[in-house]
Amino acid sequence: MAWLLPMLLALLASTAASAEEWRYRVRPGDTIWDLSRTYLRHDVRWQRLQAHNDVEDPWQMTPGTQLRIPVSWLRVQPAKATVIALRGEATAAPADAPDEAAPVAPDMRFGAGTVLRTAPDANLTLRFADGSRLLLHGDSELHLDKLSAYGATGMVDTRMRLVHGRTTNSVERARGPASRFIVDTPGTMATVRGTEFRVARDAEHTRSEVLDGRVGVSGGGRAVVLDAGQGTLSDRDRRPLPATPLLPAPDLSGWPDELRRMPAAVDWPAVDGAAGYRLQIAAEAEFLALLQDTRVDAPRAEVAIPGDGDFHARVRAVDARGLEGHDAVRGFRISAHPPPPFAIAPVQDDSTAGPRPRFRWTRSEGGAERYRLQVDRDPVFAAPLIDREGLRRTELRAPDPLPPGEYYWRVGATDADGKHGPFGDPVRFVLHEAEPGPAIGEDGIERSKRDLHVRWPAGGDDQRYHFQLSRDADFASIELERTLDTNQIALPGLGSGTWYMRTRLIDSDDYAHPFGPAQSVKIGCLPCRIALGAGLLLLVL
Repeated sequence: MAWLLPMLLALLASTAASAEEWRYRVRPGDTIWDLSRTYLRHDVRWQRLQAHNDVEDPWQMTPGTQLRIPVSWLRVQPAKATVIALRGEATAAPADAPDEAAPVAPDMRFGAGTVLRTAPDANLTLRFADGSRLLLHGDSELHLDKLSAYGATGMVDTRMRLVHGRTTNSVERARGPASRFIVDTPGTMATVRGTEFRVARDAEHTRSEVLDGRVGVSGGGRAVVLDAGQGTLSDRDRRPLPATPLLPAPDLSGWPDELRRMPAAVDWPAVDGAAGYRLQIAAEAEFLALLQDTRVDAPRAEVAIPGDGDFHARVRAVDARGLEGHDAVRGFRISAHPPPPFAIAPVQDDSTAGPRPRFRWTRSEGGAERYRLQVDRDPVFAAPLIDREGLRRTELRAPDPLPPGEYYWRVGATDADGKHGPFGDPVRFVLHEAEPGPAIGEDGIERSKRDLHVRWPAGGDDQRYHFQLSRDADFASIELERTLDTNQIALPGLGSGTWYMRTRLIDSDDYAHPFGPAQSVKIGCLPCRIALGAGLLLLVL
């Protein structure tokens, strides 16, 4: 395998002579002096350029001819890398002063000698002087070792060191022999001239994957050339293994065009040979800032993105060695906000007393101003029996009686601009006949001469009680009527005779349930008992 290294070197520098010279095509009006001032170092005189190209008349240069300029004669100035996208937290520090790390912000520019670090859930994209881009993923450390530009030639020399983590790179085509884009990792080096590729470094291995173009990977005395659709993994001696094909892109044609709930479950057909998958989501088609970067074992994942809008997803299969394959890219829309509230009552498969059930739900976060509710016999809600919008409270009593049976209900939120969010999942419940109110048992009545203290079973914490007292069994005439917060009442000084009492529950929305069964109680006549006792005594005497 030792023959691979010279082959790689010959490939990356196809001709030694041309690799040392940059060529300029003469345009009308060009002079040797103007070109020297524009491109050459200050210590390289124009006469050298004239002699190197055998220019006879420096005033009349033929348009279309090529000037050969040695790369060593060209002007070189420091270049900068610009942060064009950032999500999460990242820091930048001078390589010789790591304690001076400062937060990274969009539009910041960094030169050679800068160390960039990203938090585990962060990522950022750098744009270099020639337009090339590098996406630095979460939990990564990247050293900018060399950033140089060769004057106005468009050639840029970019060299970086990935200590750990992952990068995704989009490199512009080389504009001359001095154009370089190199990503080093501990023990290996990836050299490219116009391509799209990925590099990942963990504690044991370096992985390189080429999506477009060609990449040379070397390390440990071995070199491998990767064409588009190939990848390699470094062994324990940091030598790249032979190129292997990347797994094909998954099929995302079954994805919905719109996701109405967050989080949302998505899946795709399994890819042969895949040991896992990676899902990435961004707001822009270039994937400059990843809103989500998830590694899963099975061909399914959960999308969890804040906010609505148009997004782009890319999914790729990961083989058993950790090499990530071709990307499948799909655009989709999220319309999940404001999110639906959670059902409080009735809950799934609950049994609720009729005929006018009460629906309650949580207050929705995410800008909800009003709510809408639907009730139907069918979970499809094609023709809802109840369809109400603009609800400000988090509850609604059925406006009309409903017959007993099986029903479904669901609730959604509306924001201040009138945008309807998605409905929540349908909740099934069974409506049964109305239940009578609490029964007043004889054991709940305490007597003290002509005074009574009455108790009955308690209702819910948010319920009150409606108590009635009458001389009539049908309560045609009410002698006493009270609304109580507790399940008891004192009745002092009742007159003699038969009394009837009953009670019912009142919900917090003032809905009154049916009365419970009536309870009767007899109060004796004390003067009559005294007179009767006196008469009996006279008879005895």
